[in-house]
Amino acid sequence: MNRQGKETPTGQEHFGARYRHAVYGGPCRDDHRDGNGPSAASGDDVTARCPRCGCEISADADTGLAVSDCRGDEREPEPVRPVRQAPQGECLYTVLKQEEKYILSGITKRVVAEKLGLRHLTVIIVPFVTDGPDQSRWILHNRHDKQIAKGKSCVPLSLNLFGGHCGPPEDDITGQIGQTIGSELLCENALRELSEELLCRKGKEKRLELWREGVFTGEYLCASPFEVKPESLIPIGFTEYAAKDNVEYSFVFALPVPGSRVEQLIAADNYEKHSQTDGTSHEADIALPVLLMAESELQRLWESRDPRIEVCDAVTRLWEEPNHAVYQKLLECIGTFRAL
Repeated sequence: MNRQGKETPTGQEHFGARYRHAVYGGPCRDDHRDGNGPSAASGDDVTARCPRCGCEISADADTGLAVSDCRGDEREPEPVRPVRQAPQGECLYTVLKQEEKYILSGITKRVVAEKLGLRHLTVIIVPFVTDGPDQSRWILHNRHDKQIAKGKSCVPLSLNLFGGHCGPPEDDITGQIGQTIGSELLCENALRELSEELLCRKGKEKRLELWREGVFTGEYLCASPFEVKPESLIPIGFTEYAAKDNVEYSFVFALPVPGSRVEQLIAADNYEKHSQTDGTSHEADIALPVLLMAESELQRLWESRDPRIEVCDAVTRLWEEPNHAVYQKLLECIGTFRAL
């Protein structure tokens, strides 16, 4: 059942009686399919890894949903500091393109940018595995539980990259208006988003809620940000995207992740949690499962138009014709690590 009391399209048959984790793996390794390798037929299982305890479970190759029990460590971690209060409103940079330059043209609230279709600045980070059996696979997350926590509807498997909106610092609201967007601004925003969204399971800096089937289990997982140095981010280039309520210029970074560190990873995001006792609200962090997928498998899932699966626009915009040069540069960047 989801938060609204409706049964999810896949039902509860995907979870074993002892499967208590809100985060689970997905279709991550073609060579682990139970069928005929990379060309295994739909309906086969793949091996996935529980981000909480690291043990292996089985997942459906098409949906990424768990089909076997996880008997990992179910101990609740020690409580950590309370989450910070949510901001009153998110301010974004609006952007104007002049020839080949991107100019910060103003600042507006996110709700205004979406309502009026103002083109604003975002960053997208594409983490990928540099070596080992998962070499060149993209690192994504399933945002389903976050969307349900926000009161939105969402398909069971909603694949997304990392990143978010770029806005001014509190101590310099208008200082960069009229200036060309520089690498320092983009890098700072990318690092901030990664510190919130790409974490390691061991640590006590963040207290993450664990959800299962769209419901908070009452359990928590402690984690810390995945350490990323500024020089680790590889700049790729600007993409453009336009939808009914979202018009963006997004700068893409690639992030190499050694294969030896992949098992530590867990994704996270936040939502505004409302108290049922005193009416106040605060920002809560929620654990989200990490998935490793070949880019070709992502395209296959997108083209399948399976109603249970969504590939988010942070990914699909890379395949659009106006962004072809950036897409090719990204593939070449990832390919250089395969050649080493």
